[in-house]
Amino acid sequence: MHQFRSLAVWRVSRELSRSAYRATQVRPFSSHRDLADQVRRAAASIPANLAEGYGLGTHPQLIRCARMALASSSELETHLELAVEVGALEPEPGTTLIELTRRASSLIIGYLKALSGRRGGS
Repeated sequence: MHQFRSLAVWRVSRELSRSAYRATQVRPFSSHRDLADQVRRAAASIPANLAEGYGLGTHPQLIRCARMALASSSELETHLELAVEVGALEPEPGTTLIELTRRASSLIIGYLKALSGRRGGS
C-alpha cells in the first residue's frame, strides 16, 4: 500500500527531510553533532509519521499520526531557527529550510482539516 506517496503533503515532507539531512552533513552544521542529530530525527519523522498513519489503515490512526507529523514539523522549525542563531547553519540555506518547513506544516494542517471533515477509513 503505497498510495501515501501520491499525497502532496508527503512529497513535500520528503523533500524537506532530504534537504534538512543534507544541510546537516556539511560544515559548520556537521560539527554541531547533537543539534544536527535532532534536525535529522525531526525531519525524518515528518514523512515517516504520515506514511505510518496511512499504513495503519484506520481514520483515527491517520489523524493521530498526522498530528505527530505536525508536531515534528514544529520541532524541526525550532531546531533550524536555533541552528541559524548559533551559526551552525548559514542564514541561507537556513531561511529556505525554515520556509519549506512552514510549507510542510501548512500542508499538514490542511490535510488534518480535510481528514476532520471525513468519516470512515483512510
